[in-house]
Amino acid sequence: MRLTLTRTLALSASLVVLFASSSPAQTTRRREGPVPADAASVESIVAAFHATMSHAPAAPPDFDRMRQIFLYVGMLIPPKSSGGSDFAIGDVDQFEERYGKAAAAQKEKGEARGLVEHEIARRTDCFGNVCQVFSTYESRYTANDARPFERGIVSLQLVRDGRRWWIASAAWDLERPDNPISTQYSPAAKP
Repeated sequence: MRLTLTRTLALSASLVVLFASSSPAQTTRRREGPVPADAASVESIVAAFHATMSHAPAAPPDFDRMRQIFLYVGMLIPPKSSGGSDFAIGDVDQFEERYGKAAAAQKEKGEARGLVEHEIARRTDCFGNVCQVFSTYESRYTANDARPFERGIVSLQLVRDGRRWWIASAAWDLERPDNPISTQYSPAAKP
């Protein structure tokens, strides 16, 4: 028992040293320069998140803009694929890499599609410099599509550093017959 506790304490101390010794460039690389309009308020950063996900057919999402609103350690956590055993968690760079592979496979099959993501409801809880946002959205392939091909909820964890808002993480799931969007997250419930 004592050996296990000693190893646990040593691991904890190692993690503290690792995080405390992060290079200054790494911890400040996205904090320099003027605050982008996208990061000025909770409303603007949520709108920017949905806008960065949207893109024309054969064009990627706006990953550069996405990098401006996510913390450098910010995570994107899409739904598990059906039959998948684990989540595909990653930062913006990893998300961009996975998107590129998926888009290339779609293009090869002649299935290149766009995405227009539109928020239809929101629930926001804030305390000081921390906010939890549940943003209900609809997705269409083009803005002219009569009906969305999917709906879902993205859970955004936001933090404010005194100058601006950042997205610390974005996790989402899709509406399915076994996972309907409840009335508390429907358009009529927008607080």
